[in-house]
Amino acid sequence: MTGLVRERARLVRLLRLAGRARPAALIACLLLAAAAPAAMSLAAGWLVGAIAAGGDVVAPLATLAAVLLVQRTAESLQDPLGATCSRSIDGHVRTRVRQIALRQRGIAHLEDEEFQDLLSRASDRGESWRVRSPGTAATGQLMIVFRAGGAVAAGAILAGHFPLLALLLVAGCLLQRSYALRQWSSTVSVEDGLTSKQRRTEYWAEVASGAEAAKEVRMFGLADWVMERRLRAHTETTDIMWTARMASLRRQAPVAASAAVMALAALLVPGIAAATGRLAVDGLATCLAAAWAIFQATYMGQEALDIAYGLGALRALDQLDAPGADPGGEPARYGPVRFENVTFAYPGAAEPVLRGLDLTIEPGEVLAIVGVNGAGKTTLSKLLTGLYTPSAGRILVDGADLRRLDVESWRRHIAVVFQDFVHYSGSVRDNIRLSAPEIVASDDDLRRAIHVAGASDVIEDLPAGLDTSLWHTGTGGTDLSGGQWQRLALARALFAAEHGRRLLILDEPTANLDIQAETQFYQQVIAGVPGTTVVLISHRLSTVQHADRIVVLDGGRIIESGGHADLLRAGGAYARLFRLQAERFTAAS
Repeated sequence: MTGLVRERARLVRLLRLAGRARPAALIACLLLAAAAPAAMSLAAGWLVGAIAAGGDVVAPLATLAAVLLVQRTAESLQDPLGATCSRSIDGHVRTRVRQIALRQRGIAHLEDEEFQDLLSRASDRGESWRVRSPGTAATGQLMIVFRAGGAVAAGAILAGHFPLLALLLVAGCLLQRSYALRQWSSTVSVEDGLTSKQRRTEYWAEVASGAEAAKEVRMFGLADWVMERRLRAHTETTDIMWTARMASLRRQAPVAASAAVMALAALLVPGIAAATGRLAVDGLATCLAAAWAIFQATYMGQEALDIAYGLGALRALDQLDAPGADPGGEPARYGPVRFENVTFAYPGAAEPVLRGLDLTIEPGEVLAIVGVNGAGKTTLSKLLTGLYTPSAGRILVDGADLRRLDVESWRRHIAVVFQDFVHYSGSVRDNIRLSAPEIVASDDDLRRAIHVAGASDVIEDLPAGLDTSLWHTGTGGTDLSGGQWQRLALARALFAAEHGRRLLILDEPTANLDIQAETQFYQQVIAGVPGTTVVLISHRLSTVQHADRIVVLDGGRIIESGGHADLLRAGGAYARLFRLQAERFTAAS
């Protein structure tokens, strides 16, 4: 019971997030709307009594009209005011959810199914039965408080004539409401268990309507297949929900029966009293109106379900918030990076990607990491940037364990182009500056990075140059080709490297470039960032010949290490792969 009261009080406190004026206006409207039914029962009795006595009806009629006007005005305002407060609260809560998702030092939690389920529940936008949001729960709780007050006021008026009937109606209606709410709330836990299935439904909906899969869906004629998968996932979820809701309805049969009994009592008790002369006609009107006000005030509206769903979102938020923020650590100093017996497996994976890996990266070195797909090349870069931590072993930065360092300070030493780099919506200027937002850069600084990345022609051809908006789905936006986006991503990383980032990581940086552009790129990049440590990850061996050192990964281990010429002379895996790629290129030519 104490926990329930604490949760409900917490909901009311959330209203502070909406400011002062809007909650105050909402409270005023709720107070007037809650008091109006009780006042109306008194005014109705006054009017009926005046009519029966043949007296002046202007005053009671005007009073009744005024009460009705106040009630309708308050009720018409409370919905938009409540929605405004709810949106403000939900904005704060969803911002908090995003902060929690972003604050962790790595990204492993984003691939955890339980974390994703909690994230979905904490920021649910209402794809299920009702909007599951703390904002609607907070305003719903406020409505219930005032409606309960209205029920008590109407009960007090009825108690002036029939105390036991008033007690029966108020207590009975509240018990009915509590029981019905408990039955409906049981469906919330069922729906919470379906979060993963709901995300699968959303996935198939995105495949059907999103741009990412549009080409293959149309080329392979997958439209019917995708829609069938989406319908199957949706039906599987809704069938379970429907079964739970129908079971809840069946369990509420006693509530319906008891409601009928109370309604009958509310009519018969005052009616018999009036028929036998124990209650005047004005008292009859007052009692009937007061009884109706009690029924209205205790009716379980949608706000009760809003609370049940919104509390679920808050509980999910609490679970997300429980681990606490990244504890930080000592500032990272740039120096040699050493992988010592590092083993790593992705969350939920049966086999590790890296197995007992040992590798040292010296400052100023151009290191190439090559190997077949799945060898662990990209995984190594994710460990190097602190996005994941080793399952076993350790990574030392200038002799300090990366786990104990402030990962944000370490990342300020790094510029990176990931294989799946992001196409940011914004201007060309913003797309480049994002890699070092603390730098106040001139256009010349930006153009220098663009030139080294070989993207000068691309930018010059854009309608507004550096100010061109890159957003292919937006009005006035421009999209780039895959190779052009890649050059822009390279310019972004090079801009950071030119402004103090000491470690440049390039993961398959030339995947969308042709051979000629690829050769030109490496000549420009290596010459353009002298003294910078460059880690180059590639499966094209033609791109790594000028590296100071080449390591070959296979099965999560380093099987060869050396310069290009030395590895060719050794006649091992690198030499075989190089000759194979050279033969394919010659044949294609």
